[in-house]
Amino acid sequence: MATVSLSANIRDNFGKGAARKARAQGLLPAVIYRGGQPATSITLNPGELENAFRRTGDRNTLVDLGIDGQNFVCLVKSTQRDPASAELLHVDFYEVDNNEPVVITVPVEAVGKAAGVVAGGKLRIIKRDLTISCKPGDIPETVQVDVTPLNVGDFVKVSAVPAPSGAEILASSDFNVLTILGARGVEVAEEEDETAAAETEGAADSDEG
Repeated sequence: MATVSLSANIRDNFGKGAARKARAQGLLPAVIYRGGQPATSITLNPGELENAFRRTGDRNTLVDLGIDGQNFVCLVKSTQRDPASAELLHVDFYEVDNNEPVVITVPVEAVGKAAGVVAGGKLRIIKRDLTISCKPGDIPETVQVDVTPLNVGDFVKVSAVPAPSGAEILASSDFNVLTILGARGVEVAEEEDETAAAETEGAADSDEG
């Protein structure tokens, strides 16, 4: 499990005005939440946080925040960005306890080359993220699915996906996670993707207008 260490400072002033002042000083306002305890308002270097996540490439990276001689090990729960510049405006951290499980979403990773792909089919991941429960030290970067034996037309349901070590996959229904499409299925999937892309572009044009 990836962990990064960053320094932060307690933020004594609150509200939008104080947050704007912090950002004007090149600092990122943030809050640390912990179940059943008061929230802690802090500031930290936004560049260091961005660079840390670029290095790990893992949205579930644990962040060890050093604040006035104390350490808070956290997950990033949510972020706010400027819609025009994508600049970080605010971050919500959630402090974790290594003895208590957390619920997070983790990307699906197909491992191996499916027999159906070798025969000319195409792998399609239907559900790109799965929800899991595990202790912070057991957080995996991905949930791996071995696709090697799959033929064209085969599906893998979530119930057949092995959970990463120390984790439990949470699912309210037994949905399909991935499949191997045949030639016709590939054509349909590509048409659906093109339609979705066109609808997205159209929505963007409408927003700009």
